[in-house]
Amino acid sequence: MRTRYAFALIALMLAGCSTPPPLPSAREKPAAAPQGKVDLLLREANRLAGLVKTGEIGRVEAADRLNAYRLKIAGSNAIDDASFARYRRITVEREAGRLDQNEAQARMESYLRDTLRKYPRLPGKGAEPAFTDFLLKVYSLPPLGY
Repeated sequence: MRTRYAFALIALMLAGCSTPPPLPSAREKPAAAPQGKVDLLLREANRLAGLVKTGEIGRVEAADRLNAYRLKIAGSNAIDDASFARYRRITVEREAGRLDQNEAQARMESYLRDTLRKYPRLPGKGAEPAFTDFLLKVYSLPPLGY
């Protein structure tokens, strides 16, 4: 049930009131980051989704709050920092009306797929990519490292 709400947040932030991406299969491999951090991000995303839905905050503010939470629980690393920067740029474009729902989702998914392709060749990967694994889960893509 929590996962459904996380999908709702991503959909709200990137696509407004739309149908979220399909739920991941129960048979998927576990995330590369400790599942606890991904679950914590999902829980926070759920909470923020409620605030966006009621109009208390906008998508960009929700993205910034999720980033602050991400930094608190997982810290900074190059992969997650880059993923968040792209996520925020897309969210800004979507909230400003320069991207529609499909364009926003396609851009984020394209970025994530590119990250999956490049990840195995990256030197010095550093800390666990909990935020990127969170986004990959939302888009029903495998976690980094697989």
